[in-house]
Amino acid sequence: MTRAGRDKSLPPSERMVAFTDAAVAIALTLLVLPLVDIVPEAAHSGENAVELITHNLAAIGSFLLSFAVIARFWSVHHRLFGYDHRLTPALVQLNLLWVLTIAVLPFPTEMIASFVTRGYVVAVYLVVLLVCSACLSVMTIMMRRTAVQDGAANGVPEEFVVGSLASTTTMVVALAVELAFPAVGPYALFILLADPVFMPLIRRLRGDRAASRT
Repeated sequence: MTRAGRDKSLPPSERMVAFTDAAVAIALTLLVLPLVDIVPEAAHSGENAVELITHNLAAIGSFLLSFAVIARFWSVHHRLFGYDHRLTPALVQLNLLWVLTIAVLPFPTEMIASFVTRGYVVAVYLVVLLVCSACLSVMTIMMRRTAVQDGAANGVPEEFVVGSLASTTTMVVALAVELAFPAVGPYALFILLADPVFMPLIRRLRGDRAASRT
């Protein structure tokens, strides 16, 4: 829900969200195209349906992983813009950067499917996820601050900010582990499930920061 008195030079919030949703839908569609392409190739080479699946488990797995990742990011974005908010030029630009990371994700997804055991492929994937999550976290903080300034009754709650920052923190840790120990490979992605571990720390740090201001 948009607060009254928006900047007339900015698009209506509903239009920006609709554009974002369309970009996410296109990215999800692009994820599956490599899987579609391998079907006629497999048929031409004489593979049966079982071989088609078993010979392409990496591609199928990377598709499912990125689909789940994008779906999660979109869900958080959808919830975020459901709170009372006021668009600012910085918020619009950050949202465009967030859309860029979503649009780019099919590229590292295909890299993981093709070169998962080589070099820093997983690190490239994590860098994209980290930038995506960081953009979302910064947008969350900005929208929280403007809502407080505007006295919005249904602004972004503090716990939402904590959850977003915890998610970004897990990606920083996962990327650090992958860069320090490349042999870990795709197993570093399991660190992304550790959001609850970091939430108490983020909550305490933000509480201490708020207390220091008073």
